[in-house]
Amino acid sequence: MTWMIAFSGFNLASCKPAEQRVRSVASARKRTGGNMGISDQIRTATWADEKKIAALVGLAFAADPSVRWLLPDPYDYLKSNEKYVGLSSGPAFDNSSAFIIGNMCGAALWLPPGVEVDSGPLAEFNNQTIDPAVLDDHTESKRKCRAYRPVEPHWYLTLIAVDPAKRGRGYGAALMSHALKIIDRNKQPAYLESTNAANLSLYERFGFELLAKVKVGQSPGRYPMLRQPQ
Repeated sequence: MTWMIAFSGFNLASCKPAEQRVRSVASARKRTGGNMGISDQIRTATWADEKKIAALVGLAFAADPSVRWLLPDPYDYLKSNEKYVGLSSGPAFDNSSAFIIGNMCGAALWLPPGVEVDSGPLAEFNNQTIDPAVLDDHTESKRKCRAYRPVEPHWYLTLIAVDPAKRGRGYGAALMSHALKIIDRNKQPAYLESTNAANLSLYERFGFELLAKVKVGQSPGRYPMLRQPQ
């Protein structure tokens, strides 16, 4: 369906050694005058934020194995982001389920239950953007992943990204926690497809379970993950 649904480019301070975590927390408190209040920096994103989120995504996914397999040319990759966010995640803006933290330090876009993207324009975008030599394997990989999506109403994380210059400060974790609180209030499952195996343990800390590794032809692996209602 799309070339980079999933989250790939965020890191958590909790994955650092304990001594480093202490230093990170102390540093963050110093920057914020002793009161971190990181969750207070989250706001709902609108279509007016689309271009800035697209730029953020371009930075965050620049080394993503799946994305750069599809778009190895740097210019083509960066240009593609101008339209990709709206095509792949636009309904998140319409349903107040897109979130930004800080001064575009990070963003997360979710599709609420029963909400889908228009697959027609997205497929046309893929056909125009992705090399036909890899497009078939990508399309088949996405098709196989779709079999793992829940049939019951669920939330679908299409994108989460943190500015690489701002990683390790808890922005990704805060964005995830913010959305999961909403999801848990409704006792509904959450689903995502990771394009980077290095991030699987991070998602597991938020309660996501790995369902499979999906690999077709020469494509990098995709990793459907599900979080049961909590």
